[in-house]
Order: sequence, then C-alpha cells, then structure tokens
Amino acid sequence: MTDSPVSTQPDRVPNPRGQLLVIDDETEILKALQRQFRRAHDVYIASSAAEGLRIMTEVPIQVIISDQRMPGMNGVEFFNRVKSDYPDAIRLLLTGYADIQAVIAAINDGNVFRYIPKPWDPVELDTIVNEAFQRYNLIVQNRRLLDELQSSNALLEQRVRERTLELAEANQRLQTINAQKDAFLGMAAHDLRTPITIIHGYTELLLDPRTDPESMPELVELIRETSREMLDLLNDLLDITAIQSGKINLQPDIVNVHAFLDRVLKLNRRIGDRKNIRLVAEIPDNLPPFMFDPQRIEQVLNNLIGNAFKFSHAGTTVTVSLRLLDDGELLEFNVIDQGQGIPQEEIGKLFTEFQKTSARPTGNERSTGLGLSICKRLVELHFGRIGVESQIGAGSRFYFQLPKSFPIEDE
Repeated sequence: MTDSPVSTQPDRVPNPRGQLLVIDDETEILKALQRQFRRAHDVYIASSAAEGLRIMTEVPIQVIISDQRMPGMNGVEFFNRVKSDYPDAIRLLLTGYADIQAVIAAINDGNVFRYIPKPWDPVELDTIVNEAFQRYNLIVQNRRLLDELQSSNALLEQRVRERTLELAEANQRLQTINAQKDAFLGMAAHDLRTPITIIHGYTELLLDPRTDPESMPELVELIRETSREMLDLLNDLLDITAIQSGKINLQPDIVNVHAFLDRVLKLNRRIGDRKNIRLVAEIPDNLPPFMFDPQRIEQVLNNLIGNAFKFSHAGTTVTVSLRLLDDGELLEFNVIDQGQGIPQEEIGKLFTEFQKTSARPTGNERSTGLGLSICKRLVELHFGRIGVESQIGAGSRFYFQLPKSFPIEDE
C-alpha cells in the first residue's frame, strides 16, 4: 500500500523522491508514519514482514522502518533476511523499551542503522529518516565512484596491456628490420664488391701496354655490362628501400596497352637474342585503355621477362600473353617460359626480399633476390595481385592482374 504507484521494474527508472518502506502490524502506526513522510518521500506500507519482502522485490526501497514485535517474523529477523539481498537499504527498527536487548544485538550485528523508541518524537524521527536517506545516498554514491574507479582501472590496465603488446610487437619489428638491414648491407656489399673487382681488373688490362689492342673493344664491352649489372643492383636497392619506407610514389596514367607492350617487347627481344631465346607475344585485339603507372609496370614486366631469360636455356621460347578477366575489369599479364621450373616448397618465399631459389641462371647471370619482392609491392600498390605457377623441368608462368581503374586519393 502506498501513495505512489508501485513499479514492477524498480531498477530501471530512477526516482528523485526517496523510497521509504514502513512495516508494522498496527494500522494506526502505519497511517501516522505515512502522513508524516508522504510529502517528501514515496511511502510504501506493509502490515507484515512477508508483505514487506514482496514490496522489496518490486520497489527499490532505500530506507526501511520496521516494528520489532510482529506476528510471524519480527523486525530483527526481517532485517536478517533483507541485508544480504538489499545491503544498501538503510534499516531503522521501531521498538519499545522492553525489546532493548534485541535492539542492541541487532545493532552490534550491523543489521540496523538506528532504533526508534515508541512513542516517538516526530521531529526526532524526521531527523533520523533524513539521516538514513543521506547515508543511503552516500553509500550509493561511494559504490558508483568505486565502480567507476574499478572500471577506469580495468580500462587503464587493458590499455597498458595493449600498449605493452604494441611496444613488444614494435620492438620485434624493429629487431626484424635491423636484422634485414644488416642482411641488406651485407648482401649489397657482397654483390657490389664482385663487379667492382671485375671492372678494376679490366681497367688494369686496358692501361697495360702489353694488352692486345684488338681485345680492347671486348674489355670495354665487359666493363659496360658489369657497370650495367651494378646499376641494376643499385636501382633494386633504392627501390626496395623506398618501398619499405613508404616513399615510392606512383604516376598513374591512361595507357594504350598495345603501344605500351610493343615498346617493352622491343627492348627485351635484344636481351633474349643474346641467349638465342625467342620472345613472342599473344595479345588480343582491341584491348581497352587501362590506368596504371607505365614506368613501374614496365619495371615489373622487364623483371619477369628478364628472369625468364635468366633461367631458360638457349633455343627455348618465352611468351608474353595478355587477357581480360571479370568482364574486362581486370587485365592479366602472363610471362611463360620453358625453363627449369621452381620447386613447390620454394614458391612460398619467392616474393620476399633476398630470396633465391635452387634454380641457377643458365648464362652465369647475377641475381640480387630483390626483383620479385619489388614486383609484388609495385603490383599491390596498383591494387593488383601477382602469382606464379611452376613445374620442375617444364617451366613457369608468372602472372599479375591490374584493375581497369586506379583509385586516386584527393589531394
């Protein structure tokens, strides 16, 4: 019984008025306490402890005034029932002087905040009830602050764990980069030392008066070829450094694919002729224009065609073919050779830096182990993909696919 509606979902709708429960088996006492407190609080009344327990399950009671002497369950027993399920509710025991020992035991056990003797002083009772609500609010506020503190601490601990993990991962990446850098420098020093030594030896021969003049053009040609190998190596080193640091910039343009490929094939046929390897093309008619960086895609094709020549024997053929996929939205480039092939267990590491397969160049050409990793990154920068299919003794097919349009970010 109450002057205010009883909520069946007490925890969901906060009420600015205090929620006061009064339990007494005397109707006049219930009416008197209801009249006294109904202006400031929502007053719920019960004539028994059992009815009070029911109200507790329906309403977020903040302060309880219970008579000690009631049939069935007395006030101390009632408080013992509710203290575990509703620990925040402030408990006030209404009792006569004959029950003073029960009151003392209840207070010592922590079950009640204050006891109110009968008959009570209305002003004193009003003060006690106000203090009870203040204590309840303080308990709830402290609990909320504690929950917020615990939540903040948990969030902080989570962030510390995440940051620690990020730092550990960053440290691991740094160690990996340092190891790669050491390997990078060691490889560069080794690969540059050999051609420099060769060039130094040839120049010594050129300066030697005993050298046959008829052999000098050959020596000059050897110096030029070795210098070109050094330049290729340096370009690869600079490209992989730019790619790893994110400083490589593409210059996409609308490209006439036929004209573009004619130029690439013309330049590479001369290299194939030196090893007596044919370079043929299979290109469909009426290819539409595609957008890509022609210089970088030419670099990819030159690398793939150069590798095909490098690992193929004289008298074989290297084929460059193109085809449209996904209703013309993708352009696939294929470089197919009749070379040695690549073992399946080595394909997985083929596009990583400084990796070389067990296959050996057929003309003693040099390899840095950087070219395919550069190709992979350049294709991925075009939002494309690159791959390989190979069979030992039958040759390999390297391919990459480019989308028709190239996403350009607004400056």
